[in-house]
Amino acid sequence: MKRIITMLLVIMTVASAAADDSVKKFRKILSRYDVAPEAIAVPTDNNAAFWNAALGADRNLARLNRDIAKDKGLERKAIDACTKMPKFYPEYNSHVRIDLQPWADSLLATAGLPCDSIATRLYVVDNPRAEAFAPLTEDGFAIVITTGLVYSRGCDDDMLNGIISAQAVHGAMRHQLQFFYDEAKRRRKGKVWSGIAIGALVAADLTLAMTESDHYDDFSYNDFSTTNINVETNGSTLTPAYIYSADQIYQADLWAYRMMERLGKGDSYIRALKLLSPQVAGAETDKESSPCISDRIKFINFVTSQKR
Repeated sequence: MKRIITMLLVIMTVASAAADDSVKKFRKILSRYDVAPEAIAVPTDNNAAFWNAALGADRNLARLNRDIAKDKGLERKAIDACTKMPKFYPEYNSHVRIDLQPWADSLLATAGLPCDSIATRLYVVDNPRAEAFAPLTEDGFAIVITTGLVYSRGCDDDMLNGIISAQAVHGAMRHQLQFFYDEAKRRRKGKVWSGIAIGALVAADLTLAMTESDHYDDFSYNDFSTTNINVETNGSTLTPAYIYSADQIYQADLWAYRMMERLGKGDSYIRALKLLSPQVAGAETDKESSPCISDRIKFINFVTSQKR
């Protein structure tokens, strides 16, 4: 009996320590990446102004833009790595639902994001898995959601607005470029490139038109590579890879939640994350992804418990 009690105490101690570590991590992320107060103060009937204020006041984005403008060794390496990432070509993609484009444009406009440019346009593609992502394009990025997400049971426009807002953060904050730049700086300091989360969350059956060669077993990104990024053998197709750090994923969640919170619909984003959970959506669990959906939900729950 004493042994059982001892084991229970050890388990409780470990669980408590893990919880404390999560709180410290979440508090640090919230402090570093939260939306500027001036953006939160924007009237709720002007979502575009919210995004402009949030992006305009973000010091991390300003620092990245300033650094990249130096156009020196590390900056060029980051730009080159980003340039070599697979691109999404909606005009050549047979999976894009052209019939749903007017609805997609309207949904994006509701979120306050411009829909008159391919750089920030929303597309719906045929795929049974409930997913969303922001692949790079020739002139910026696109936001893509799947029919599996759109037609998921319980999904509504508020949830979709939250989901596409998170993807918009990845694109507008230049997270892909930031990732490569941060890794270049870490490598220069002699640190091992680690924790590279190859975001092949779009994997499985979704194929995206490419202009590269017909077959890639090993698609190289400068000093590291990703293996077998879902290639179809019947044509020039390749799924987009996107590589984000854990902090970038949390930031996208945080901003999307703030966007919905100011509209009085913060709970919609939490429900949206649950919708993207493999257990709910029926998709395969991507063990390489970091953080997992449950951690992202815990983070947003932590955010809701904090006073601004």
